[in-house]
Parts: sequence; C-alpha cells; structure tokens
Amino acid sequence: MKINKIHNQFHNSLHNYIKARVNDRDDAADILQEVFIKIASKLDSLSAGEKLKGWIFTITRNAIIDYYRKKSTIKKSILTEQMIDEIANEQEFESTHGLDGCFRNFIRQLPLEYREIIIDSEINGIKQKDLAEKYGLAYPSIRSRVQRGRIRLKEMLLDCCKIELDSRGNVMNATPKKTCGGEEGNC
Repeated sequence: MKINKIHNQFHNSLHNYIKARVNDRDDAADILQEVFIKIASKLDSLSAGEKLKGWIFTITRNAIIDYYRKKSTIKKSILTEQMIDEIANEQEFESTHGLDGCFRNFIRQLPLEYREIIIDSEINGIKQKDLAEKYGLAYPSIRSRVQRGRIRLKEMLLDCCKIELDSRGNVMNATPKKTCGGEEGNC
C-alpha cells in the first residue's frame, strides 16, 4: 500500500485520536507528522500477515507516549506515567465503539446531493477544493453542501442518540435514545 493512500485513509482518525490525548494543537500536529514519517520509513518492514490498522495504531500510541516522556518533569512524572499507562493499554483508536457505523448509516440516509460529497469530505478526507473539481461545482457550492450535510447528520445523530462530551468537546459516548428503538449501549 502506498503512503498517499494510507495518509488519505487514516489522517482524520489519527489526527482526532492524537488531539483527544494531547492538549496542545501544535504538538498534536507535530506528533501526527512524526507518525506519518515513521509509517513511510517503516512501511517496507510491514509483514504480509500484520494488520495495517493495528500497526499504525501502535506507531501512533508509541509516538504519544514518547511525547509525554519528553515533556515530563519530576513534578509531573507520576501523572505522566499514569497517562502513559492509560495510552499504552488502549486497544484501538476509537473510544466510542460503533459510532462510525452509526454515522455511516446516517450518511446513507442523506439526500444524494449531500451523500457522496460528505463521504468524500468526511470519510475519505478529500479537501473541499479538490471536491469542487471532482464534482464540477463551484467551491462555495461544495462548501455549502458540506455544511448542510454536516448539519443534517448532526440533527439525525442528536434525534437518535444521547451524546456525552468530554471537557474538550470530544465525543466520549453515544447512547441510542428509546425513540430510535435503541437499546442501552453505544449508538
């Protein structure tokens, strides 16, 4: 697999994963860049039997741990070690298991004029300027469709799920509301 394809496929989820664990936006961007450099430099060492997502997750998790170790001072070392232990024991990217499936279902329910553009923009990570060219639409039209699509997705999600956010606005849990026929558990 080529690094461009890996970048397009994993950029958004890695960026969100790192931002949820690192308070500083610039540091999170630096870590993300380091992760992709490591991926590119070690891609040839990935054996055929290894799963790409797990391998990338391990690289990302280790980069975050290295970040905290470098930033640690004596006063902060106990807290830093606790954070490192938490990160080291994580088993996967998402802290909201199944939420991506929930979104994919909602995306399928969007009107056609929004559906493909939202998939390309939000899932595939294609820039809006590139989407304008792909769909043969003016850039402001693409921006409007992405915004309207996001608003419709948010409305669907809030109608169907109870959302819990952390102090930074990251989704921590999504529980189906009974009005959607949901059971307790993740959306």
